[in-house]
Amino acid sequence: MKVSLIVSCVILLSTLCAFAQTGFFFVDNKGHCSIAVKSVNNQDEYCITEEPIIKGSEFKTEGNLQYDLTQQNQFFNIRFTKNGFETLKLICEHMPEKGLVLVVNGKVAGTYDGKNLKPTLVMPVSGKANSKEITWVFENLKNHK
Repeated sequence: MKVSLIVSCVILLSTLCAFAQTGFFFVDNKGHCSIAVKSVNNQDEYCITEEPIIKGSEFKTEGNLQYDLTQQNQFFNIRFTKNGFETLKLICEHMPEKGLVLVVNGKVAGTYDGKNLKPTLVMPVSGKANSKEITWVFENLKNHK
């Protein structure tokens, strides 16, 4: 009885830790979903791998939240470390069928298709202008340690 309770607590804690993480995760489409994460607007749910393929420490925001009047959206840039950028390049070159999600503090903030993603050292993240979602993502990434 004690052993099963301890195992249950360990599983629960590892799941909660995954929910609080920030990073790029693979979308896990293999059937059973061990970790489901909702989008920032709570409208979509994604099954993700337990650990990020690119950790939150391997990228950071650069600059401020800006307006793009031609696209009627807002954006900011993230800059990858050398390791983060190399990992992104490898994914796009060798695993283009893999889907990626950007998770910020346990919420999916963006989805990326390995086939269409062009790896760059500085990558824009965009969203609807004046939306609370893009502001939340920017502020949480900016303050991420």
